[in-house]
Amino acid sequence: MRGLHDEAERRARYAARDVTDKLGIKSGQRLRVVGKANAKLLTKVRARLRRRIANRRSRADLVLYWPHRSEEITATLTELKEQIEPAGGIWVFSAKRGHEHFSHVPYLPDALLIPRGLAAGLVDNKVCSVSEHESAMRFVIRRADRPQGS
Repeated sequence: MRGLHDEAERRARYAARDVTDKLGIKSGQRLRVVGKANAKLLTKVRARLRRRIANRRSRADLVLYWPHRSEEITATLTELKEQIEPAGGIWVFSAKRGHEHFSHVPYLPDALLIPRGLAAGLVDNKVCSVSEHESAMRFVIRRADRPQGS
């Protein structure tokens, strides 16, 4: 029984964490937004960053990406891969299953997202519950593919 109790406590602690902590957003990072973002989340992100959202001319530590359609994901991730720091990440947002009508992004199951990330030369390494209606999966450049010293 202790194991079940420990797991329930761990889940409760995770659920209580601020979404900006779950996404790994830190003050001073260069963060870029792609797609039609969740306005409530962006307000929290800006407060955490304490700086402006980055433009396309500078490399980003993190990218928050809301795809319009599943067909665009590989091409967009390929482009974004070249615009992030080697140890950076790209969060791809998705409606949770059954919540598509509450979100402006489609439901994108792991079985669809992971192969599209791999096709772009990225690997998934984290999933995050963003809200009651949205989740996100983080993609990163494989360590073996990063420039030396990154």
